[in-house]
Amino acid sequence: MESISDLDNHTNELVKKVKEKFIRNEKIYEPYIQSIRFPKYKSLEENTKIDLDFPVVALIGENGCNKTSVLQALYGAPQNQSVGDYWFETDVDKIDDFGKKNCFIYDYIQPKLGKKVETLKTRVKKPNNPDYWEPSRPIKAYGMDTLSKAELLKYGNKATTRWDQINKNVVYCDCKEYVSAYDLFFYHFNFKISKRYRSKQDFIRSRSKHLSHVIESGSTIYNLWDKNQIQSNEKLSNEVCNVVSQVMDEDYSEIRIVTHTLYSNGTINKPAKTIWMKKNDMSYSEAFAGTGESRVILIVNDILNAPKNSLLLIDEPEISLHPKAIINLKNFLIKQALVNNQQIIITTHSPQMIKGLPSKAIKYMSETSNEKINVSNITDYEEAFFQLQDKIEKPIKIFVEDKLTQAIVQRVLRDKFEKFMQQKVSVQIIPGGAKNIINHFISASAITNNDSEFYLLDGDQFIKQADEENSELLNFNEHRFCNENLSESQNKSSFLSRLICKLTGITDKNLAPSIIRPNKVQDEKVQKCNELKFLNFWMTNVRFLDYSTPEIGLIVKGSLKM
Repeated sequence: MESISDLDNHTNELVKKVKEKFIRNEKIYEPYIQSIRFPKYKSLEENTKIDLDFPVVALIGENGCNKTSVLQALYGAPQNQSVGDYWFETDVDKIDDFGKKNCFIYDYIQPKLGKKVETLKTRVKKPNNPDYWEPSRPIKAYGMDTLSKAELLKYGNKATTRWDQINKNVVYCDCKEYVSAYDLFFYHFNFKISKRYRSKQDFIRSRSKHLSHVIESGSTIYNLWDKNQIQSNEKLSNEVCNVVSQVMDEDYSEIRIVTHTLYSNGTINKPAKTIWMKKNDMSYSEAFAGTGESRVILIVNDILNAPKNSLLLIDEPEISLHPKAIINLKNFLIKQALVNNQQIIITTHSPQMIKGLPSKAIKYMSETSNEKINVSNITDYEEAFFQLQDKIEKPIKIFVEDKLTQAIVQRVLRDKFEKFMQQKVSVQIIPGGAKNIINHFISASAITNNDSEFYLLDGDQFIKQADEENSELLNFNEHRFCNENLSESQNKSSFLSRLICKLTGITDKNLAPSIIRPNKVQDEKVQKCNELKFLNFWMTNVRFLDYSTPEIGLIVKGSLKM
């Protein structure tokens, strides 16, 4: 059974592969919606733009921040799709179309032109359809370019006044639609007692006899009162069973979805789904399953049946799932973007669902002082959930040599960074000088891989000689130790220990034994491992002041501003 840490590492590996694939050949993902902007749409600030510059994007924010509304706009973006399927006006819910009409603009790469083009969809009222979303010609006031009929036709465009809508398959996994047949009847049907059925339970017991026969026989026809009650009876593929097993950390041997009207009692026209599953020698339906279990099966089945390069829109996939299942589901989604080139946009309130995603893939939506919704296109995952008043994981510690350096760092944090970073970072003094810090604190942080601890030493501790002699290993521009450049002769403890001495300015016999000197319980492999950990940590987590001491820095700068 994998730990949370193992699953997070898997996320990082998948994200890295998607990044590499997307950068190397973005065309593989086309047709691909590059961004969407809103001159006017619901409560969003005018001209809000959301960049979709990573194949997996998460929309986060408090309730009521129009996250689902953005999903609905993306659902309505491709040709033959309409936002009106989900957002329409009634006498109770009016839509504000005063002044500007509700609309959105998105861009994609036009194949023959090889460049981005923009298309506009606008809500217009028609006599037979008051919520029609019309592909519209470019509007200069919205910053759109206009082209002549000849130019459009030159690039194989069908329309003569505007760029064609993107042709992209859409799968919308709406959490409100994933309600099973049992739940619809048991929780939402106004049951009335009769001579035949004294309770809801009696009714379900009676109808389940017919449903059981359908499940066992695999039949798609079951006539009851001269009407076929079965719309479909699908045994899901082994791939679906395997993915659901991975997500739920269980062993599903068979899953079946039966779409039927057996629980309708003649009052519900739309067929509903019964999810039947077999695992660990047990078989049961959604009546005995958890809500999260049933939803995962429906989501996974919909996604695995989507064609390659589809647009997948998923509303709060984490509902009713435990943290490990959420991470497993997230990794499945990222893998779909990697293997099937699918563009995936989700809404979520879960830290586990966005942890490991790059900052540009996390869009934080928040309400402004004028009650409009603003979107931040680049958001660190921890910062986002700090804004939502969730816990901050792994607070950062910066260790310094004295009070003056501490004051300088705290002033920089206050002047240059948001409140999130100020509260996330603590600046602490370690007395005793640089040698003490290196031997007893940096060495411990390095060997325990504590990457949230940083050390800021005086500038006189920076050893240029090591930099010059080993430039192929010590990349100070990127703050990285280049393990991959170690030659056969260098990849030994004797060389690594000498390099540590050069970097730290501390002689072999004065360095902490846990770093470089073997002892009775420390063999050469452990010694070499510790040395590599120290070198990697030193390059990534140890920094130096620009001046030999903070006092000289103040004299040169003239103030605490850095």
